[in-house]
This record gives sequence, structure tokens and C-alpha cells, in this order.
Amino acid sequence: MNETDATKVCPLCAETIKAAAKVCPFCQSRQSRWALWQKDLAWAVPPLIFLGGAAAILVWLAPDESGFAARDFARHRNDLLVGQTALESAMKRSEYWLVGFVTNRGSSSWRVQELEVRFLNPEGSLLDVAHLAVHDAFVVQPGREQAFRVDLGRLPPAVVEAVVQVRVQSATDGNLPPRPD
Repeated sequence: MNETDATKVCPLCAETIKAAAKVCPFCQSRQSRWALWQKDLAWAVPPLIFLGGAAAILVWLAPDESGFAARDFARHRNDLLVGQTALESAMKRSEYWLVGFVTNRGSSSWRVQELEVRFLNPEGSLLDVAHLAVHDAFVVQPGREQAFRVDLGRLPPAVVEAVVQVRVQSATDGNLPPRPD
């Protein structure tokens, strides 16, 4: 090798080679910056792919429900049971209220926003469905029950004699402040 030629040391095999060499003549390795990092990073990429996949699976199986939007009620709908419901009528008016209790079997508090009321005839056929907004939204704490009373307004006579099934249609995180109407 001529002494006037600039030289460098191959980072892979430690042999002295020309500075302008693109490939080491001894170990045949490429002499670019990326080629040097490629071997150093080769061991790190598979574990990173594995960790990313594991994180994606965990998020899918157990999503974080503590963010801004809080918990998703649809996943917890079966935690809230509505029971002991009845229709009450106003004495001097032909308007009705739905009264009953909501029991929270879950571990999170919920602010009940809307109820779904199904009116069934004695044979079990569906007569009508009403979605009632709860104007005075109430919070049901975990392991507790909460009474409610919702104004139904005027009802047709066939519906007044019907069997009533009620479920919570929508609720929000009971730990967050109420939504403005």
C-alpha cells in the first residue's frame, strides 16, 4: 500500500484498508455507516418486534380505560341491573313515572344517562320501546343500588297494562363530572 494513500481500519476485521474503499478486501464487509450499524442493531430488532406485538395484544385484551374518555360503558353494561320497576301514575293527570332500582354488580361507579324501556304484552310480544333520558342523572356506586324515578309522560292504555323490562342504555364514568346538557 502506498504511504500517500489515506487509510482507515475496517471496523469489523481490524485490517488496514484504503479510506475510499466501499468493501473491505479482507472480510468483504460494506464500509458504509448503515452497514456498521446494521450488525449492531440486528440483535435488537426481533425483541422490539416481539415487545410491540405483546403490547398490541395486551391493549386489545385489556384496554386502558383511564384516559380522557374514561371507561367504555358498552363493555360494562351487564354490571348494571335494573330491578323492582313499576309504573306510577299521577293522581290528577294521566301521566306516568317509571320507578325502580339500579344495582351495580361491577367495581366501577356509573352515572346513568339513559334507560331503555320495553313494553311487552302478556304473551311476551314487543309492543313498544322507549329510550328515556335521565334528566337528573344519578351515580350508582360499586356494590350498591340506587333508586330512580323517570317521567314517562302520557302513555297509551295498551302500554299501561304491559309488562315492563328496563335496562340501562347509556352511562358515563361516575367519577367524572356530569356532562353539560
